[in-house]
Amino acid sequence: MDCDDNLVAALYSDGVFRRIMTNQPVALYEFNAVTDYLVRNNIPFDVSFDPSTRKLAAALQLTVHINPTRTEVFVVPLSPGSTAFSPSP
Repeated sequence: MDCDDNLVAALYSDGVFRRIMTNQPVALYEFNAVTDYLVRNNIPFDVSFDPSTRKLAAALQLTVHINPTRTEVFVVPLSPGSTAFSPSP
């Protein structure tokens, strides 16, 4: 199933998603807002999580399936202290 180009354009113009595209850290609640948008607009995606270590910060990998031949992959660094237990503003 192909995604509606307008829905993808709206996603790419979102401030949080622009930060994701430029590899800037985001808070977990901001990332959740992006996945909420993808779900509500029936845009297929995959997410994987790499926990933090002493050497690396926690990061998410977001794979957005635009159409059968186009997939966008984004590595999303999380803001320091951004865990499931951090309060949302």
